[in-house]
Amino acid sequence: MRTNIKKSKLSAISIIMKIVYFLMLLLLLFSIIYPLFFVLFTSFKDYAQFVKNPFSISFSHPENYVTAWTVGNFSKYFTNSVIVVCSIMIVQLFLTSIISFAIGRLKFKGCGIIYFFALSTMFFSGEITSIPLFLLIRDLNLYDSYWALIVPGMLALSGTGVMLGSNFLRKIPHEIIEASIIDGAGILRVFFSIDLHFLRSIIILQAVLSFNAIWSDYMWPLIVIPTNQNHWTLPLGLVKFYSVNNANFGVLSAGLCIITLPVILFYAFFSKYFIEGVSMGAVKG
Repeated sequence: MRTNIKKSKLSAISIIMKIVYFLMLLLLLFSIIYPLFFVLFTSFKDYAQFVKNPFSISFSHPENYVTAWTVGNFSKYFTNSVIVVCSIMIVQLFLTSIISFAIGRLKFKGCGIIYFFALSTMFFSGEITSIPLFLLIRDLNLYDSYWALIVPGMLALSGTGVMLGSNFLRKIPHEIIEASIIDGAGILRVFFSIDLHFLRSIIILQAVLSFNAIWSDYMWPLIVIPTNQNHWTLPLGLVKFYSVNNANFGVLSAGLCIITLPVILFYAFFSKYFIEGVSMGAVKG
């Protein structure tokens, strides 16, 4: 009898804990989702609607997006952001992949030193490296140009990508590579045909992280292209647009949505590979 009472108490406590856990997750989800919907609904309002009821749901002014895209010159800023992001990501992902291949597969003499320096980049933020990078850009006469945005990003080695990629390649049986070499495949053929395929999820993980960081970067473009508005990216363009339309909340929110939507879509499309890439590089086989 006492055993049954203890079991019922434990089951009741377990149910209560699950309810509390669910409510906490629901509250966390609401705190994350609500600001996004607030900005979305605000982007379809004019000034009078926003002042009257900021929390109402409205889709009555889609022309706010047209105003932000044309009057705010967001079309130009969007194009600049796409050029910068694509240029950096192509080179950065290739370098991350081939360095992961060299460390995790070839295991040449001194690869541990390279691995150490790759990991050390994880502990230096952009604020720390901005001054020496700025001096380098100035000495190379790249100031106020596209190259001032693109070159530092291309050469920025991802310690996270190298760590996950090299750790994963170490777990792949070496017999697969030996069989390919016996069939006549060279090192580059092994990299492009075999290991690059295995690294697909980790490459996509790195692409998501890089896309978010580069697309949303405000500080570095502000440092190296402060006057050349033809090369401004979306974060810089939004700040300028805010200084001119600081009371037009609907159009400003439309600009925020234009900046935020690509990040959300990019992550939503690759979220499966994002989680898979983390688990592949971090969990030992």
